[in-house]
Amino acid sequence: MMICYRECLSNLGKFNGGVEQKVLQFINNIERIGKMITANDDVLHCMCTAKLDGEAKRWYEDNMSLAQWENLKPALLERFTTSDSSLKIFEQLKERKQKLDETISSYHDAVTKLCREYDSSMSQKMMISWLQNGIKDSLKTQIKRQMKLLPESARTTQAFLKIAKDEQELQD
Repeated sequence: MMICYRECLSNLGKFNGGVEQKVLQFINNIERIGKMITANDDVLHCMCTAKLDGEAKRWYEDNMSLAQWENLKPALLERFTTSDSSLKIFEQLKERKQKLDETISSYHDAVTKLCREYDSSMSQKMMISWLQNGIKDSLKTQIKRQMKLLPESARTTQAFLKIAKDEQELQD
């Protein structure tokens, strides 16, 4: 386990805050590695700060009060996410429709990925709304009807995926 952790961490590139680098991808990689070893927030904070370089490192050195992962993560996102990239992702979400030959799973994964890129704390309800927006018209009504039958707490993107697959199977 520790060998795998060390290997992943050593392969994780440094984040310099440049335009070509995506801060959300960097943070997701830190958290993915952290999950592998069930790391606490202090370890995530250390892993992150150890991988900062260039402009990002200088920014952190000026913001050393961000000593907790729960404070550092949103501050990094706010500082290094450009409004231009957020706008592009939003436009992609608005325009994203299920393609004729695209599986439900592939569509689901693509839309939920865009949702997380746009807002890493986006609610399940909002993600489901985006998923419903672009699903094939032939499935929309049936999926919405099935989702409304579920209690609010059970309305998740996974429930959406299962219902959509079941409805697709009935139509095939």
